[in-house]
Amino acid sequence: MAPVSHIRGRRSGRWALAAAGAALALGVTGCSVLGDLRPGAGGEEEPSPEAAEPVEAAPLLEDALADLAEYPALTASGQVAASVGGDVRDVALTVTDSGATHGTVSANGIEGDLVSADDKLFIRAPEDFWLDQGVFGPDFDDFDENWVRATGAQAGIDPAATLPPPVLAEILGGIELDSEEANEENLDDVLTYRVDLAGERNQLWINAETGQIQRIAIEELVPPEAESGPQVRLDLAEADAAAAEEVYGTLAGLAEEELGGSRDARIEVAWDGQPAMNCEPGPDCTWSGTVRDAGGAGSGTVTVRMDVTFSNDEIGDLECSDTGELEAGGTLEMSCSANYDRVGDETYAIDGSAQLTTRGLTGDQQEAMLTALDEQRAATESGGSEETEGTEGSESPEETEGD
Repeated sequence: MAPVSHIRGRRSGRWALAAAGAALALGVTGCSVLGDLRPGAGGEEEPSPEAAEPVEAAPLLEDALADLAEYPALTASGQVAASVGGDVRDVALTVTDSGATHGTVSANGIEGDLVSADDKLFIRAPEDFWLDQGVFGPDFDDFDENWVRATGAQAGIDPAATLPPPVLAEILGGIELDSEEANEENLDDVLTYRVDLAGERNQLWINAETGQIQRIAIEELVPPEAESGPQVRLDLAEADAAAAEEVYGTLAGLAEEELGGSRDARIEVAWDGQPAMNCEPGPDCTWSGTVRDAGGAGSGTVTVRMDVTFSNDEIGDLECSDTGELEAGGTLEMSCSANYDRVGDETYAIDGSAQLTTRGLTGDQQEAMLTALDEQRAATESGGSEETEGTEGSESPEETEGD
């Protein structure tokens, strides 16, 4: 089926739809794959008592996608994997039409909070969540129960890239129909029509009473202009304007009060070889070294800060720092100096130490995020966001400008 381009006005009385249905239990955790995406594979879904005549799939789907595109926000709960056959994450998210997101993500039974704003994704989870993913860094001790900037792969999905209602409608509308007929099916005791889409295992279910999409099972949910996407099985429901407002309010509060202290797990930061310390008369000491992407599988650009302490028992301590931007796969030269300005010919033995840390949100990025949230909130309140998150911000989904 060609991509759906028809967008109709919102029908009245649809703003207070109940919350999303419960996610389909798979009986799997963490490092397992999203097996057969079709209901009934594990004997969970009961067939309708009587076989009903199928209906025409194309107009049913077109109406459902047009309705989806007009949601101010949606709830999505179920399971995702960053790639086909990848590690499974359980998610429960509320995503606005701009991509602003608030919810939870769980891996191997370890749950964390997830937020996304201005195309920046953050997770707050126990240390074991990050250990389970093999994430390490010089400031790893700060990850435990603190906000950490993360990748879509670490979360299992980048909700801002795939789940804003108008974006999701576009993605689903771009998948052709596999069958011209939609069959009636009982889904969690709700009468639905199952629509089979082209692909290995692509299906969605439309509520027979409301006409809204109730569940999607997509082998690869590829964002517009991207080459790949996550595997998902998600229960969907419309979230009303009050729910969208709550998301914006929560994210604005976090941006102002907490995200400025976040760390960044998108690149594994480490020294490239041994840093050097040199002291000249003064003592005037300089610490320098090269920082590199030690993991090789990171993405974006990470803000790195180096804090150095020079010390001597007799004349005390001096500190200096340097900050720079490390690109994935690259290196970063860092250096800073401090001068004791001692007069005379006496010499001193100076010790030095340095600590590397990452910054998930700089001051400029914080201001840009708050501005973007205000603009997106206004767009949602006015009846719909014409631009999704990331188009108004300064960054693409996998890149940062490091401002």
